[in-house]
Amino acid sequence: MTAPTRSQLLAEAEYLIRRSGYSAFSYAHLTDKIGITKASIHYHFPTKQRLAEEVVEVAMARFAAALADIEAGPGDAPARLRQYAELFLDGFDEQLRPLCCALSAELAALPDSLHTRTRAYFELHLAWLGRIVGAGCAAGQLRWAGGADALAALILSTLEGGSLVARAMQSRALALDGFAQVLALALPPAGADA
Repeated sequence: MTAPTRSQLLAEAEYLIRRSGYSAFSYAHLTDKIGITKASIHYHFPTKQRLAEEVVEVAMARFAAALADIEAGPGDAPARLRQYAELFLDGFDEQLRPLCCALSAELAALPDSLHTRTRAYFELHLAWLGRIVGAGCAAGQLRWAGGADALAALILSTLEGGSLVARAMQSRALALDGFAQVLALALPPAGADA
């Protein structure tokens, strides 16, 4: 299998997981879409579990790179959080859920190795958010009585939930409305001392 075909399989498997869920897709879906035999898929991904594990690994690496780009770019903590929130709109028009959200919705049906990877995906979110929020609080750009980790968890929960509600209601605005409210509450009042 050539590298482009392998990349196609990973991309299509991610699409199917985000669209329909891990339990709802099979290698038959991939053969129809990519135009290769099931035997060819099994040669490189002996099991659906192994394919999904690699999908998550590739997606996490891509997401970590996106977070690094946001952090390295210009802007203060609130601006970085807004850029992070925009990531939750990826795939909205195709009715795709965030990958970690799609996996967590099916956690009871997932193999243990995908439990571990799903948790690691959320830990990646929370560690980055905690760092950005913590730096924002230290710089006087944000404040939260419960501390940086509590605000990070609230932001992630709000965006994950907002992405599901927005897709069900077919309203892009709903995906980020809750986040905007949380961020507004975390901003110091105008004219407040840093």
